[in-house]
Amino acid sequence: MAETFTFLPKRTRGIVTHVIIILILMAGCGVLVWQAFQQSGGILLVVDLLGAVVLFGLLPFVGYRGYSLINGIYSLKRDGLRIRWGLRAEDIPLSEVTWVRPATDLEVPLKLPAFSISGALIGYVDHPDLGQLEFIASDARNLVIVATVDHYFVLSPERKDEFVQRFQRALEMGTLTPMEAYSAIPAAFLRQVVLDKYGRALIPAGFGLTISLLVIVGLSISSRATVSLGYDPNGILLPPVAANQLLLLPVLGVLLYIAGTAAGVYFYRRPESRPVAWLVWTGSLLTPMILIMAAGMLVGAG
Repeated sequence: MAETFTFLPKRTRGIVTHVIIILILMAGCGVLVWQAFQQSGGILLVVDLLGAVVLFGLLPFVGYRGYSLINGIYSLKRDGLRIRWGLRAEDIPLSEVTWVRPATDLEVPLKLPAFSISGALIGYVDHPDLGQLEFIASDARNLVIVATVDHYFVLSPERKDEFVQRFQRALEMGTLTPMEAYSAIPAAFLRQVVLDKYGRALIPAGFGLTISLLVIVGLSISSRATVSLGYDPNGILLPPVAANQLLLLPVLGVLLYIAGTAAGVYFYRRPESRPVAWLVWTGSLLTPMILIMAAGMLVGAG
């Protein structure tokens, strides 16, 4: 058994589910933004925009789960098991595995992690017999438990029976050169971002200023029907338009903040590119400041 056996999670139903959720979130976000543009200002406008921000903010979370599913893989080798699921990575030496068996063998059925959906059974649950188990799976009907010395993994290889058979055979044969243990956990990475002295200051500050921009614009346009959006090349004030067109500023600010925060997290993964992450997060802080000043100037000029 020198070769590598690759087992994929069931993907079709999960991918369809994630696509539907993404479309619903995008549609809901679009409807709320459209409703905001129909408002003349006030608290309802702010509520609509905040709702759109929440729905739009869920898109990266759902998109990441879909991306993890598409790239999820279980690789069984003579020296151990390699799991890849988005930012989650685990290399388990064969010498640390104690047993592997289908979840249906348990007397007490497994509970699914919170917020589980088809294609994304991710998280931790407690079992009365085994203790804590970590799910890295996509389909509740194909669950397999891999027990190690100090951990339990719940996986969902598409060819469940073959996976169990080959794994048990590998355990029987053993190995003289087990793979090196490795673990990468997204929660630990995000905690590292939160504990970073620059990220801890820049990310919340940018969020606060972006929400402030949204509230300031929403309340400002309630007291006027029209506003000018700037000056022409000759320095002459542009003809006034409907005041709710100022909502373009907070919408732009939210989009840029989410994109900048996500891009910063992406660059933060590698130590050599972390200055780029800090620079991007700084841009996400400066952008709403500039847009708030622009909104003040436009309201004052109008």
